[in-house]
Amino acid sequence: MTKKQCGIIFTLLALILCVGMLAAKLNNGGLNDPTDLSQVLSTEKVNEADTEALSQQKTFYAFRSEREQTDSATIQSLNSQISDANTSKEQKSAAEKELTKKTMVKDSEGRIELGIKNKGYEDALCRIDSNTNKATVLVKAPSGLQESESVAIQEIVQSVSKIKDVIIEAQK
Repeated sequence: MTKKQCGIIFTLLALILCVGMLAAKLNNGGLNDPTDLSQVLSTEKVNEADTEALSQQKTFYAFRSEREQTDSATIQSLNSQISDANTSKEQKSAAEKELTKKTMVKDSEGRIELGIKNKGYEDALCRIDSNTNKATVLVKAPSGLQESESVAIQEIVQSVSKIKDVIIEAQK
């Protein structure tokens, strides 16, 4: 064993020991720890603004979750068609094209959301309908959107996906 291998092994052992000690320290109180975050949150009074903020986060989460579920179901269906031995070559070719198209749409949605977040918005959600060539963008903007901001968002969508029909909605 070389010095480099020994160094790597000892470094990994030290990391394992550190993680073990940290886990033991964090789990010392168990589930009955009175300073547990869930216990603190359940006893605090939540004001109206916090409730509204949580509902907005749930809105983005629900939309994102729904999109991920439909996308994964579609991709799984297409993959099963491609891998099925009884599927004709034409159907496999069509499924491969659809899978490539779906992958490109998911990539474009992610890049659009990232571009919008880089403009300073807290959260963004993009949904591209490749059948109608239309994009819907949901932006978390506490004070609404100005016309210049809407134009900037539309330019991001057009530059990434080449879609000109864009619907922009602002969530507070």
